[in-house]
Amino acid sequence: MATTYRQTRNIEASLIDFLTTHFDEDWSNVNVEKGFARVYDIDLPVVAVRVNTTSHDKAELGGDSTVREVQVLIDVFCTSDGQKEDFCDYIVSKIKAGIPYYNYVINNGVVQSKTQDGRLRFTSIEVSPIDFDTEKSKLSLHDRYRALITLSASRGKIEN
Repeated sequence: MATTYRQTRNIEASLIDFLTTHFDEDWSNVNVEKGFARVYDIDLPVVAVRVNTTSHDKAELGGDSTVREVQVLIDVFCTSDGQKEDFCDYIVSKIKAGIPYYNYVINNGVVQSKTQDGRLRFTSIEVSPIDFDTEKSKLSLHDRYRALITLSASRGKIEN
Protein backbone atom coordinates (compact mmCIF):
# COMPACT_ATOMS: atom_id res chain seq x y z
CA MET A 1 0.00 0.00 0.00
CA ALA A 2 1.31 3.45 -0.89
CA THR A 3 2.04 6.01 1.80
CA THR A 4 1.73 9.71 1.13
CA TYR A 5 4.21 11.68 3.21
CA ARG A 6 2.99 14.70 5.14
CA GLN A 7 4.91 17.97 5.44
CA THR A 8 7.58 17.02 7.99
CA ARG A 9 8.62 13.86 6.14
CA ASN A 10 8.49 15.72 2.81
CA ILE A 11 10.88 18.34 4.21
CA GLU A 12 13.35 15.69 5.37
CA ALA A 13 13.09 13.69 2.14
CA SER A 14 13.45 16.80 -0.05
CA LEU A 15 16.59 17.86 1.80
CA ILE A 16 18.05 14.33 1.75
CA ASP A 17 17.41 14.04 -2.01
CA PHE A 18 18.93 17.48 -2.63
CA LEU A 19 22.08 16.81 -0.59
CA THR A 20 22.52 13.30 -1.98
CA THR A 21 22.35 14.60 -5.55
CA HIS A 22 24.93 17.31 -4.90
CA PHE A 23 27.32 15.11 -2.91
CA ASP A 24 27.13 12.45 -5.65
CA GLU A 25 28.12 15.10 -8.22
CA ASP A 26 30.95 16.76 -6.27
CA TRP A 27 32.30 14.22 -3.73
CA SER A 28 32.58 10.47 -3.44
CA ASN A 29 31.31 8.02 -0.83
CA VAL A 30 29.27 10.49 1.26
CA ASN A 31 26.30 8.90 3.00
CA VAL A 32 23.21 11.08 3.57
CA GLU A 33 20.80 9.61 6.11
CA LYS A 34 17.56 10.41 7.92
CA GLY A 35 18.23 10.87 11.62
CA PHE A 36 20.68 8.75 13.60
CA ALA A 37 19.28 5.28 12.95
CA ARG A 38 22.22 4.07 10.83
CA VAL A 39 24.90 6.74 11.33
CA TYR A 40 27.15 4.73 13.64
CA ASP A 41 26.83 1.57 11.52
CA ILE A 42 28.14 3.01 8.23
CA ASP A 43 31.46 4.39 7.06
CA LEU A 44 32.36 8.05 7.37
CA PRO A 45 31.67 10.65 6.14
CA VAL A 46 27.98 10.81 7.00
CA VAL A 47 25.46 13.64 6.89
CA ALA A 48 22.26 13.09 8.90
CA VAL A 49 19.10 15.16 8.37
CA ARG A 50 16.19 15.51 10.80
CA VAL A 51 13.39 17.92 11.57
CA ASN A 52 13.45 19.05 15.18
CA THR A 53 11.01 21.72 16.35
CA THR A 54 8.01 22.87 14.34
CA SER A 55 6.00 26.00 15.06
CA HIS A 56 2.70 27.00 13.49
CA ASP A 57 2.22 30.76 13.53
CA LYS A 58 -1.25 32.13 12.82
CA ALA A 59 -1.57 33.40 9.27
CA GLU A 60 -4.13 35.99 10.35
CA LEU A 61 -5.62 37.15 13.60
CA GLY A 62 -8.67 35.08 14.55
CA GLY A 63 -8.16 32.51 11.80
CA ASP A 64 -7.29 28.82 11.97
CA SER A 65 -4.74 28.88 9.15
CA THR A 66 -1.06 28.75 10.01
CA VAL A 67 2.36 29.17 8.44
CA ARG A 68 4.74 26.36 9.35
CA GLU A 69 8.31 27.15 10.46
CA VAL A 70 10.58 24.17 11.11
CA GLN A 71 13.95 23.76 12.70
CA VAL A 72 16.03 21.35 10.63
CA LEU A 73 19.19 19.79 12.06
CA ILE A 74 21.96 18.54 9.80
CA ASP A 75 24.58 16.53 11.68
CA VAL A 76 27.93 16.25 9.92
CA PHE A 77 30.24 13.32 10.82
CA CYS A 78 33.67 13.48 9.18
CA THR A 79 37.15 11.96 9.18
CA SER A 80 39.08 15.18 9.93
CA ASP A 81 38.61 18.78 11.06
CA GLY A 82 39.36 19.98 7.53
CA GLN A 83 36.74 17.70 5.99
CA LYS A 84 34.21 18.83 8.61
CA GLU A 85 34.80 22.49 7.77
CA ASP A 86 34.69 21.81 4.02
CA PHE A 87 31.43 19.84 4.28
CA CYS A 88 29.74 22.53 6.39
CA ASP A 89 30.76 25.29 3.97
CA TYR A 90 29.71 23.13 1.02
CA ILE A 91 26.27 22.36 2.47
CA VAL A 92 25.61 26.02 3.33
CA SER A 93 26.67 27.13 -0.16
CA LYS A 94 24.25 24.66 -1.76
CA ILE A 95 21.16 25.28 0.41
CA LYS A 96 21.31 29.01 1.19
CA ALA A 97 19.21 29.93 -1.87
CA GLY A 98 16.57 27.35 -0.90
CA ILE A 99 15.80 23.92 -2.30
CA PRO A 100 12.91 22.34 -4.21
CA TYR A 101 10.16 20.97 -1.95
CA TYR A 102 8.56 17.70 -3.09
CA ASN A 103 5.45 15.77 -2.11
CA TYR A 104 6.39 12.08 -1.91
CA VAL A 105 4.37 8.89 -2.34
CA ILE A 106 6.20 5.79 -1.07
CA ASN A 107 5.30 2.20 -1.93
CA ASN A 108 7.07 -0.68 -0.11
CA GLY A 109 9.91 1.63 0.94
CA VAL A 110 10.51 2.89 -2.62
CA VAL A 111 9.62 6.33 -3.97
CA GLN A 112 6.62 5.78 -6.23
CA SER A 113 6.35 9.45 -7.14
CA LYS A 114 7.60 12.85 -6.13
CA THR A 115 5.98 16.06 -7.29
CA GLN A 116 7.56 19.47 -6.82
CA ASP A 117 5.33 21.77 -4.77
CA GLY A 118 7.26 25.01 -4.28
CA ARG A 119 10.54 25.70 -2.49
CA LEU A 120 11.85 25.31 1.00
CA ARG A 121 13.50 28.56 2.12
CA PHE A 122 16.02 28.84 4.92
CA THR A 123 15.53 31.99 7.00
CA SER A 124 18.54 31.32 9.22
CA ILE A 125 21.56 29.02 9.09
CA GLU A 126 23.91 28.38 12.02
CA VAL A 127 26.98 26.13 11.97
CA SER A 128 28.32 24.84 15.30
CA PRO A 129 31.20 22.45 15.96
CA ILE A 130 30.36 19.58 18.32
CA ASP A 131 32.98 19.36 21.05
CA PHE A 132 32.59 16.64 23.68
CA ASP A 133 35.43 18.16 25.74
CA THR A 134 37.20 14.79 25.61
CA GLU A 135 40.45 13.80 23.94
CA LYS A 136 39.58 12.81 20.36
CA SER A 137 41.40 9.47 20.61
CA LYS A 138 38.99 8.44 23.40
CA LEU A 139 35.90 9.15 21.27
CA SER A 140 34.17 6.94 18.75
CA LEU A 141 35.46 7.55 15.21
CA HIS A 142 32.07 9.04 14.35
CA ASP A 143 32.21 11.56 17.21
CA ARG A 144 35.73 12.92 16.69
CA TYR A 145 34.98 15.43 13.91
CA ARG A 146 31.39 16.55 14.10
CA ALA A 147 29.39 19.67 13.44
CA LEU A 148 25.75 20.66 13.59
CA ILE A 149 24.04 22.89 11.04
CA THR A 150 20.83 24.34 12.42
CA LEU A 151 18.32 25.74 9.93
CA SER A 152 15.07 27.63 10.24
CA ALA A 153 12.98 26.71 7.23
CA SER A 154 9.63 27.58 5.76
CA ARG A 155 7.71 27.01 2.55
CA GLY A 156 5.94 30.32 3.12
CA LYS A 157 2.59 28.68 2.39
CA ILE A 158 -0.55 28.98 4.42
CA GLU A 159 -1.85 25.67 5.81
CA ASN A 160 -5.59 25.38 6.38
